[in-house]
Amino acid sequence: MAHMQNSSFTEFPSRKPAIHVPNWALILVFIAYALPGNIGHVPWRGDDALHIGVVFSMLSEGHWLTPQIAGHPFYDWPPLTYWLGALTGKLLGWLLPLHDAIRLGNVAALTVLIYCLRYAARELYGREAASAAAMLMLGSLGLLIHAHEMQPQIVLTATLAACLQGLTLMRSAPTRGALLTGAASGAAFLAGGLPGLFLCLPLWLLTPACSSEYRTRSFLLAYRHALWPLVLLVSLWPLALAVWQPDFLHAWWAHELAAILPHAGHLQRGKDFANLIGWFTWPLWPVVLWSLWHRRGKLRDFGHSLPLASALLALALVASTGGMRPANLLPLMPALILMASGELCRLRRGAANAFDWFGVMTFTLLGLSLWLAWSAMNFGWPAPLARNLLRLVPGFEPQWNGLQLLVAITLSVAWLIANLRLPFFQLRGAVHWALGVTLAWGLAATLLMSWIDHDKSYRSTAAEIAAVIASQPEAACVAGIDLGDSQRAALHYFAHIKIAARGANCPLRLAYATGRNALPEPGKGWESVWDLRRGRGRLAEQFALYRRVD
Repeated sequence: MAHMQNSSFTEFPSRKPAIHVPNWALILVFIAYALPGNIGHVPWRGDDALHIGVVFSMLSEGHWLTPQIAGHPFYDWPPLTYWLGALTGKLLGWLLPLHDAIRLGNVAALTVLIYCLRYAARELYGREAASAAAMLMLGSLGLLIHAHEMQPQIVLTATLAACLQGLTLMRSAPTRGALLTGAASGAAFLAGGLPGLFLCLPLWLLTPACSSEYRTRSFLLAYRHALWPLVLLVSLWPLALAVWQPDFLHAWWAHELAAILPHAGHLQRGKDFANLIGWFTWPLWPVVLWSLWHRRGKLRDFGHSLPLASALLALALVASTGGMRPANLLPLMPALILMASGELCRLRRGAANAFDWFGVMTFTLLGLSLWLAWSAMNFGWPAPLARNLLRLVPGFEPQWNGLQLLVAITLSVAWLIANLRLPFFQLRGAVHWALGVTLAWGLAATLLMSWIDHDKSYRSTAAEIAAVIASQPEAACVAGIDLGDSQRAALHYFAHIKIAARGANCPLRLAYATGRNALPEPGKGWESVWDLRRGRGRLAEQFALYRRVD
């Protein structure tokens, strides 16, 4: 420990005796954060239904090497996320609904993420920063939704955090740190493909460039140990594909190269991109900017340069590739959390109190709003809010569950006790943010879950489509028109319907449109036998089933 105190990793001495968050308390908060929402609801439209559908195809049809959606190859992501979901689905599918069991693979990735961030923060800035990193992760707004859906970006972010942990570990245990760094970098490839390597491998070179301690012969030789797990994991899946599925390998590689090509689309929409980053990384970015300014003369020190380099790599990736989607920003989070954790422990009392007060007021008001929404749905008070909620989700019939209500009351009481009994210490604001986000999500996942499920689930829609298809004389084949991957996956999961490609010669065609877009026409010789419109505004969806007329 004395060796640690003399290093540049702990260059920020605390002005006051540190108060740490006990491990048992952190575990309880993490469970309260991670489980509600990952269990207790059916797959939601979007990424959740899409990636659960890929795992369902893997489990039901045995496509372990080639991710598929209802019989169609899926090239967007390598298989690590789906292997994790299939593993938890196999192990716990007897105890939970299959989609909940699959989603526990996401919880496993979250566990790796918080553990690695705590360890890396402790190595970089000291023990108190480890508690800060955990609380900041749980209190980050951008992580919240994606932490409660089946999301490959969560697995990729966890592997990046493990890579950062391995690089910091190399100082005290070069061999173990190098093995972890290599394994994490290889896992990043299996989780995210070439972007995963882009996020990890440059850090190998930047580490000795930024720290003289890593330029010794022993450290450079330790990198040899990192190559073995890296080469093994990077080559394992492609070699298996080359032997058994060469066509899939060629198509996936072409898709991967096209996806990583840089573009300027985000920069042309600079204001929208900046707004997205602003709310997604709240409340991290104000603390990070202050840290960069306050420590501007020491940015070459390893405790700053490693997370800063990781943040710049992630920013370059998300700014020049992919679509402008919130989930794509997740690789920014580990570096920002680390930088904020190092500075949060040293904020002046006035800034720390402002951070704390803002969190307490925000989440107290949000919690009251969620209870009012529950009251409006179930008792009709306040009446204007009840009318608005029911208008947003036509056809919804309010219902509530006694166990869910008990969980919501427990979370609310815990929040009140924390506000009244928690003493002042440097990390109180971070603790309140973590507890506040846990409260808000827990209330939404209990009090409003039936309302959210009605709007975001395709279960009833899939049942209607299956019934209409079954009533047709030729129901064996249905082709899709502008049907997205999420809809294909949901129809396969809920109703075991496999939608053929648009050009397939099928007697039935299912058309799909979103927002204010008009439904695509199937052409001459087709008649409509069923249609459905759900949602409002830009979230509106339309389905229509057409039958060929002889």
